[in-house]
Amino acid sequence: MTESSREVRGADAGEREPRRRCRWCGRDFAVAPGPGRPRRFCRDGCRQQAYLARKLASSHGLGDDDVIVSREALEDLQSRIYCLQAALEDIDRDLERSKEPRDVAEALTWLRENAEPLASVWIEPRTAEA
Repeated sequence: MTESSREVRGADAGEREPRRRCRWCGRDFAVAPGPGRPRRFCRDGCRQQAYLARKLASSHGLGDDDVIVSREALEDLQSRIYCLQAALEDIDRDLERSKEPRDVAEALTWLRENAEPLASVWIEPRTAEA
């Protein structure tokens, strides 16, 4: 997975402030300009948790790219993806028959209703306390 970074409009008109997602908790944070490596974590606590997770993973023979997810979280994610795939198939079929503005608006509404549950998913990292 690549690190995500994006630009977000700053408080001053027209200014852009570089933003990044924390590699541990996913929280958005501002990237400080200047020399040195860019931050990967929003807080020192997240950096520490990521270190402990890497240490624990390596002691169990897991690599940096290996992820352990609960079956429930995985099944929920797969279910939401399936709903989105089915909605896309429905829209393709419906828009092949008609491209009227009303039909396109209905297709977009249907797509949005099926995409929103997936967009709200965030799988939290598990810690020793969980």
